[in-house]
Amino acid sequence: MKTTLFRVIKIAALLLALILTIGILQEFVLCHADHNRQRIKGFFEEEKNSLDVVLIGASEVYSDFAPGCAYKNDGVRSYLFATQSNSILNYKSQLKNALETQSPDVVVIELNGALYGDEEEAVKEANLHNYSDNIPLNKTKLDWLSQDEIKNREEYLFPIIKYHNVWADDADFKYNKTIIQDKLRGYNYLKGILNETAVFKNTQRSMNDMLAMSANSKKPLTQIEERGLRDLLEYCKSEGIKNVVFARFPHIVVRRTFSRFERSNTVGDIVNEYGYDYLNFERDFEKTGLDEEKDFYNLDHLNIYGQQKFTAYLTDILKKDYKLTAKKLSDSQKAEWDECAEYYDAYRAYSDSLIKKGEKKELSEDCDLIEKLKDYS
Repeated sequence: MKTTLFRVIKIAALLLALILTIGILQEFVLCHADHNRQRIKGFFEEEKNSLDVVLIGASEVYSDFAPGCAYKNDGVRSYLFATQSNSILNYKSQLKNALETQSPDVVVIELNGALYGDEEEAVKEANLHNYSDNIPLNKTKLDWLSQDEIKNREEYLFPIIKYHNVWADDADFKYNKTIIQDKLRGYNYLKGILNETAVFKNTQRSMNDMLAMSANSKKPLTQIEERGLRDLLEYCKSEGIKNVVFARFPHIVVRRTFSRFERSNTVGDIVNEYGYDYLNFERDFEKTGLDEEKDFYNLDHLNIYGQQKFTAYLTDILKKDYKLTAKKLSDSQKAEWDECAEYYDAYRAYSDSLIKKGEKKELSEDCDLIEKLKDYS
């Protein structure tokens, strides 16, 4: 009897050790560590019910809006809960995760993920893994996995299956180290920003000056993208979620991308059909105060100068029209956000210095960047 019990204990201990080893490897070694992982992991480190604004979407979100700037100027706390080339298939899950951990005044959902016009892009594994690899294994993730479009579900349930032969290189190590530091600290400094130090010189004919007159120019969405968008809107409506606003962030629209603008008009109609607002900052480009020749780093993303302008512009709209207010903070909360604002000021100054020197770099938060920013604080 004792021998049998001893064997059971040994087997249980071995299984536990195996599970712990796999968990550590999956979390810190055999994984795809990059700015998406750091940003999503960082969201779940934020103090519960501490954010005033959550912004959901793709790269437009983390290039165009600066939480440190919004806090410094208006006292509001925000986070960029977004991933690169985000798919509309992720959006409902993102909203669920956001509202399970936070009670913001408003959620801003930028709908680029519904506008690719390409079903392969909507179901592209990289675009799905950027989000799903980095969220907790809970009912929300299982609901996400149940979508018909998700294939190879075991790789999303246990990402180590996909990355089992990947060993961290220097870039992965930097992000893993940053994630560990964020976890120990309880938050990240820049709240998900990624930007590029460049001023874009457009050589194509910009169509932005005619977009306000093109509201009736429309193209259909793909079946997957419309299904994903309606699924998101049905969820919002069925749950009685009122503190959400949908948006299209600014872009320089050229002939090649005009069809995407036309799909965004269709998206606006669908959003309005469900009784929600759609803020189209492409059609209202002139009102944003953005300068096409100074404020972008490519056709689709604002640089550090445009980012500051658009952060102030969007925050002002949210305060006026969507009941966004600054809250009284505890001493520890104020210390955290004051520090975040200081790091953003340093990020802005560092970016400005690189642009003036003509050095084009992609800057997202990692341990090396934070060390550099200390010289600019």
